[in-house]
Amino acid sequence: MMKLILLYLIPILLFYGIITEPSFAQDKIEREFGIKENEVPKEARDWLYDAFESTRKIKWYKEVFESGFSYEAKFKLKGEFYSVEFDSLGRIEDVEIEMDFEKLPADLQNGLKVYLSTNYKSSDIKRVQIQYSGEPDDLEDFFDENSQEGIITRYEIEFIGPDETGGSQLWEGLFASDGQLIQKRKIIVSPSENLIF
Repeated sequence: MMKLILLYLIPILLFYGIITEPSFAQDKIEREFGIKENEVPKEARDWLYDAFESTRKIKWYKEVFESGFSYEAKFKLKGEFYSVEFDSLGRIEDVEIEMDFEKLPADLQNGLKVYLSTNYKSSDIKRVQIQYSGEPDDLEDFFDENSQEGIITRYEIEFIGPDETGGSQLWEGLFASDGQLIQKRKIIVSPSENLIF
């Protein structure tokens, strides 16, 4: 009797997405557009100017995706491109800094190369960002005082590789510091809607 229940239950759970593979999430479907600073929650603005006191020329965006929206601040600081994401209430989510693949630690580079060569016949890395997350105060202390306490460091890699049909697909992979894949999803964004600095 139990086998019969499982025989019918598993396909239903798979159909409704209750059982999923841990390294995959839904497709990344998003659209972002520029907004004025006064449209951003005060909590987000206050956190940003406390953490990055010398920042100038900040561009604010609203990012709309399948489950809601968020706010994003983009700016250049000391020659590096920053992207700071806040939730819909203005609470900090993470800070990403764009970097060259060659500047990643050697162990991480090797881990990423192994992952890509093992899982894709061909691939092309398009964008690499180091991602910092943690509690708001810990993140502020990290950027203000270089305090490492409570900081989670990950790496977000955008790359082109074949999809299940063999066609070319843009992917986003989130990796741990040791190169282990945490999450992967397809990026589905019209090129005209993808705003990059």
